[in-house]
Amino acid sequence: MLSMRRFAGRLSLVSLAAIAACSAPVKEPPTPPPPVVETIMPRPPMGAVENMSIPEMVDGQYLTPNRKVTSNTALWHVRMALNVAALSCRSPADLPRLQYNRLLHVHGPLLTAANEAVDRNYTVAYGGSGLGARERLNTVVYNFFSLPPVTKSFCPVAETVGAKLLAMPSSALLDYAPTALAELEKPFQDFYAAYADYLRRLAEWQSRFGASVTVVISPTPLPPPPVPPGEAPPPGFSPSVTSAMQQNLPPPPDAPATPPAASAQPGATGPKLMIQPLPTNQE
Repeated sequence: MLSMRRFAGRLSLVSLAAIAACSAPVKEPPTPPPPVVETIMPRPPMGAVENMSIPEMVDGQYLTPNRKVTSNTALWHVRMALNVAALSCRSPADLPRLQYNRLLHVHGPLLTAANEAVDRNYTVAYGGSGLGARERLNTVVYNFFSLPPVTKSFCPVAETVGAKLLAMPSSALLDYAPTALAELEKPFQDFYAAYADYLRRLAEWQSRFGASVTVVISPTPLPPPPVPPGEAPPPGFSPSVTSAMQQNLPPPPDAPATPPAASAQPGATGPKLMIQPLPTNQE
């Protein structure tokens, strides 16, 4: 009898323990740690400076001094771009410089004709002040292609375009010039896009982590560069009435030159590039 009571007591204790176990709350798995968020302040691309101004974008492209150019003007801008490459790009074979000098030798007559055509465009458009307006645009173009952060990506493109120009007859250059100019400009368009993305990421970082840091999120865009005039009539052409081009031209540009693109890079100086052919002892 006593044994039965002891067994019943033990059974009751076991039952109570089982009931308690069933009623205990189930432990939830541990909450995973939050994802790691990058808290380092974004830096400008390609070694560019902070607070740099970039051009505005119109129709999917950043405004540059190479827009709305005639074939003759495009060819002359290509020549200036390759002149910048000859002075700025360094390679073991010194290829950009050799290409540039060879270009002047092989396509010299066509380049001279293009230069005369561009002079005529400005003279017809602006009269006596035309050549001064052209020189101001030349300064802007040289500074554009000399933008320091883009040099590294610009130089290989300049070598490719230079090789194409040397491989084709002079008669094909005017047709190819707009395409060549677009190819030479692409590294700069890519840089502006990368810098715009940097500004976007900087703004996001500022909103989350930069409460104690003062950052200029949207630098003032660069003013639009000057637009070259259209193609003037050939020499000896005498219209009986004033041409539509002459009727719609703006007044001669008497204001100071538009600040060039390279001035947006603090520390950059004015153009120190020669327009004259580079001296060389090699053909």
